[in-house]
Amino acid sequence: MDARIERLGDVWAIRDTLSRYWRGIDRRDPELVASTYHPGAYDDHGYYKGPVEGFVESLQPGVWDYFANTQHFSGHIAVELDPHDPDQARAESYAEAHHLRRDDEGAESDRVYGLRYVDRFARRDGEWRIAHRVCTWDWTRLDPCGGIPLPPSYFRGAHSRADPVYEHPLRDGRRASAAELIAKQACQDTLARYARGVDRCDPELVRSTYHADAYDDHGGYQGDAGGFVEWVKPTVMDAFSCTMHKLGNCLIEVDGSQAFAETYAIAHHVQGDLERPTDMIMGVRYIDRLEDRGDGWKIAHRRMAFEWERSLEIGSQQEYEGFERGRRDGTDPVLVGRDAGSSRSVAVPDSIGGAAAIDRVADRAEIHGVLVSYCRGVDRRDLQMIRDAYHPDAYDDHGVYKGDLEGFLEFVEKQVHARFRTTMHKLGQALIEIDGDEAFGETYAVCHHVAAEDGKDVADSVMGLRYLDRFERREGAWRIARRELRWEWIRSDTLEALDPDWTLGVAGPDDAVFRATADPS
Repeated sequence: MDARIERLGDVWAIRDTLSRYWRGIDRRDPELVASTYHPGAYDDHGYYKGPVEGFVESLQPGVWDYFANTQHFSGHIAVELDPHDPDQARAESYAEAHHLRRDDEGAESDRVYGLRYVDRFARRDGEWRIAHRVCTWDWTRLDPCGGIPLPPSYFRGAHSRADPVYEHPLRDGRRASAAELIAKQACQDTLARYARGVDRCDPELVRSTYHADAYDDHGGYQGDAGGFVEWVKPTVMDAFSCTMHKLGNCLIEVDGSQAFAETYAIAHHVQGDLERPTDMIMGVRYIDRLEDRGDGWKIAHRRMAFEWERSLEIGSQQEYEGFERGRRDGTDPVLVGRDAGSSRSVAVPDSIGGAAAIDRVADRAEIHGVLVSYCRGVDRRDLQMIRDAYHPDAYDDHGVYKGDLEGFLEFVEKQVHARFRTTMHKLGQALIEIDGDEAFGETYAVCHHVAAEDGKDVADSVMGLRYLDRFERREGAWRIARRELRWEWIRSDTLEALDPDWTLGVAGPDDAVFRATADPS
């Protein structure tokens, strides 16, 4: 295994460790949570600061006994391996943490936090675990719950080892092999193609992600894959003006020609053509068995776990001047070819094997790193980091701005950084197709823009969108050559104040992500 693949194997091991942590928190498994830290690791969770053993002890009274349910939904995860010490790494994970509670009068609410986990990882005895953690808090709001009574056929996840995810094999934080990396990437692509198929109203693309004899339990439908495709078109595709299935933390365990995946998702179902537009939002998990039967990795068995749901009024969803909206009639750019009128081949699994396959996995990882760096640059107000994500002659269509890179940077300064206290550009799945030294990417994102008055957060302008990018590799480096933004939905949330004793996110170089994470003396 060459050095590039070894690094990628380590990065994937670290991401899997984080996914196991979130599973442990949400399934209320203290042993699983503890297994993602080294003994004696330091944890700053705001309300608790100290050795991890104390943090794990605090979970039962402070979280699990207080909240009826939690879902820790991750966005993108940036991992930086230490170039001087192969057993050290740093990670920044964007996340949206939901905490659902019923008060004494029976009213349900969801305390939602936008936060980032800033971690130092260490590899000891071949296993990557957290050595030091600081939770950096960016915003919080309180959402009402209820309004969508689901029948008993909709499966609810268990807060114990009775949850079906524990039927799957579970690895530790050791480096993933090249074969595992190829399989994991192929499975992630299948899951992303499924979301694209539903959201772009393409039943045949959805069908292509299942084996013909697959079984699907979607709560409202239980049966074979063909029947599911027939059910999903009138029930989801035709019933809403927009849907957006944004995938988050995904833990994939490969076992030969089978793979077991737990994928967190937040599914938006917008009825934007109503007099008072609404968004039915569901926090779910896809619990899948995927198989490679010689024609690519496809879903053989799917069960959905419904974690929380609500319906929100989201204001006007009319067209916004200058912005292009995602299309659901087959003409969206991700469904039509790069040459006018031709169809894209994304529905066909990548059949390239051997060294070429692992090279593609590594190229995708480098491209994803560019996407992540862009978000950090915008949110931490680092213009050079944004600039480094683009080629100098790149073109950017951000709706209200269309033009060259330097003009876009000026737009970011004046229209984003100057107007908002902080921003949070949280990425979901990225489906990247590589063609020689070009690549084409569709990346889901939810972007938060926090406004403050008199030092207090008051509102968050939230946009669900997709980045449609053309990347080029020049002189060995992948960067954005052209970007187009497609918006799906928009809303405004009322925010509450964060606890000033917690570590708050800073829109600048003083943020915790830029500081060394050594244990406090």
